[in-house]
Amino acid sequence: MDLNQAKFEFESSKENLLKAILKNRESLDTESVSVAIKEYLRNHDKYKYEKNKIFEILSKS
Repeated sequence: MDLNQAKFEFESSKENLLKAILKNRESLDTESVSVAIKEYLRNHDKYKYEKNKIFEILSKS
């Protein structure tokens, strides 16, 4: 897998998570949607750190 493919897959997985939260918001109560979005945002820095580490490793190989 090349670096560009890895970047695309990583970003797509984050987008898919947010899309799933928003798509299912009607079947969830407001509190559940709020918690899910807050969790997504709280983990954004963690995702960004992990993404950078993965890209760093991939770019060295």
